[in-house]
Amino acid sequence: MDRTRLLGASLAIVVLAVVVAGALALGGETTRPPADVVNDSDDQPTDNATIVQFEGEAAVAAYVQRGQRLAAVDAPFRVRRVRFTAQPTVVRGEPAVQREPPARTDAVGSSAASGGAGGESAPERVSNTNVQVAGLQEPDILKNDGRNVYYAPQRQRVEPWMEPRRPDHGDDETYVLAATPPEAPEEIGSIDASGRLLQVNDTLVVLEDDAVRGYDVSDPAAPRQVWAHPLEDEVVTAREIDGRLYLVTRSSVSVDDPCPVQPLGGDAAIACDDIYRPTRQVPVDATYSALALDAESGAVGDAISFVGTQDNTAVYMSNQSLYVTYTERSERGALRVDFLLERQSERLPAWAVDRLEEIESYNISATSKEREANRILQQYLATLDRSKRDRVASEISNDYRSFLADHQRDLLTTGIVRVDVDGTDLAVETVGTVPGRPLNQFSLSEHEGTLRITTTVPAAGSAQSANDLYTLDADSLDRLGAAKDMGLNEEVFAVRYVGDTAYVVTFRRVDPFHVVDVSDPHDPEEVGQLELPGFSSYLHPVDENHVLGIGEEDGQVKAVLFDVSNPSDPTIDDDHRFGAGWSAVSDTHHAFLLDRRHEVFFLPTGQGGTVVDYSDGDLSVKTTVDTDGAALRAMYVDDYMYVFGQDELIVVDERTWNRTRAVALDGS
Repeated sequence: MDRTRLLGASLAIVVLAVVVAGALALGGETTRPPADVVNDSDDQPTDNATIVQFEGEAAVAAYVQRGQRLAAVDAPFRVRRVRFTAQPTVVRGEPAVQREPPARTDAVGSSAASGGAGGESAPERVSNTNVQVAGLQEPDILKNDGRNVYYAPQRQRVEPWMEPRRPDHGDDETYVLAATPPEAPEEIGSIDASGRLLQVNDTLVVLEDDAVRGYDVSDPAAPRQVWAHPLEDEVVTAREIDGRLYLVTRSSVSVDDPCPVQPLGGDAAIACDDIYRPTRQVPVDATYSALALDAESGAVGDAISFVGTQDNTAVYMSNQSLYVTYTERSERGALRVDFLLERQSERLPAWAVDRLEEIESYNISATSKEREANRILQQYLATLDRSKRDRVASEISNDYRSFLADHQRDLLTTGIVRVDVDGTDLAVETVGTVPGRPLNQFSLSEHEGTLRITTTVPAAGSAQSANDLYTLDADSLDRLGAAKDMGLNEEVFAVRYVGDTAYVVTFRRVDPFHVVDVSDPHDPEEVGQLELPGFSSYLHPVDENHVLGIGEEDGQVKAVLFDVSNPSDPTIDDDHRFGAGWSAVSDTHHAFLLDRRHEVFFLPTGQGGTVVDYSDGDLSVKTTVDTDGAALRAMYVDDYMYVFGQDELIVVDERTWNRTRAVALDGS
């Protein structure tokens, strides 16, 4: 839990309490604006969530400098738009790695699309990466084209107590396996690069730490690199649709050298005045860029960029739009002045009110406003005798807690930038705002012209934290409606939207499961709730009447099968705790596999994995699969389940649940 953000408003209360409770030294009276008046009004907060372009490097540096002071608690934002004309480095050389295929009658042919394994028919069914939006592929370490499998395991020891981190791909490779016949997969090749993968027809894209590479895998046994881009930024996420890649990257930003920005190294540069920012000042310590590429050629189309913080930015993509969020916190200094004028004007003497109104009119920094407001308050308190001063100080402190509670949903807000996606053309269209902050990509969903977003609103003053669901017009991002105050004194741990219904898990000591009807965007309503121990961090729809939750209870991995056939009265059909303390599903939804034909799901753990039957509303262990180290992924091909460990593939017959084959992955 990020307690820094939750305690931000409380810290402001403490600061004010210290000011009003102590008889601090009097400051000298002045009617002049403080020395650090800022005359660049374009960088001052406004009431509208709009974005504008910077006017040169100096403006970028000034905005970033002010934003860095706020970045410890919040997430900033910047946007830029430019068309890339650079072409990728084209490589037409030797295969990445080539070896003779094994001597067998089902050897891989020259193209998966034209037949793959000679003499073998294509599998009847094969699983793909578990994604949020159907039709939008997400990068993962496991991909397949129906006949061939590409696997890039992470070279790191996985322990329950370890923080998730990006793997060091130094000496890693991507294994290529033939999956025909499905009961007898064989390693047939490898690629001397590793990372997150995306596949488009005969092109395999590898997202490494320092490069984005495209490989021709029309001959799976002999992949060839055909294009590459250097990568200066970290890839936050990516999507693929209709042969086009959309990358979102992130890099740190400095005051000394804020621009131009080069997400793809020297292949393209984004000028300072092509960068956009919100009209109000927000925290800044990172630059985000969104780029569109052709998967087969590597050619780069448009790109947009925005600044934010390293945290608190969620990226969600629908079939038509890319949404990127940034978080804003109200300026404490302006808030302090507003409080004194709004709630204390009858208590304060006329001279103090006059000076506060004057300070409010100054175009100065938030820090200066706070300092001046505190000075005025000190001067007023110093005129009171000690007994009265202590009483007034206590009353003002309590009033401030009440003021913060009344303005709870104004203190921390999330800006949402909508980027229109049309092929490789990207365009920033509009910006909207909602109170609170989202958890991750699953907090957002676009459905039938409506954007839904679930947020946690931190505690403020005497108000507990709350969780809200907001609906917005997907084109204009105008707010339409809201369902508020779910799970008071808790925060969002998981969200899943299924059609016109949202399922939200909040948690502090118990795990409330909320059902929200969002069929009417103007009047979303929480219609059902259920409390249970532990929490779920990932939700997956099983069928129209059931949602599966994967999470934790008492330090153990836990699965819960929710019956949502009656939205107003959700119930638990069954739950099961596993002996493992960690699952890859807690790090990424890509690690989850559901097989509806056999009514099972696979749960990878640090000691292998477990196949769980969910039929008839019961959760029962079908079998366990031991691997050398952690199980990272699983997939099915016809009636065979492939379980991938660090260096091996285990094949399980789903008709008998017997282990039928083990394939060592050594790249030799």
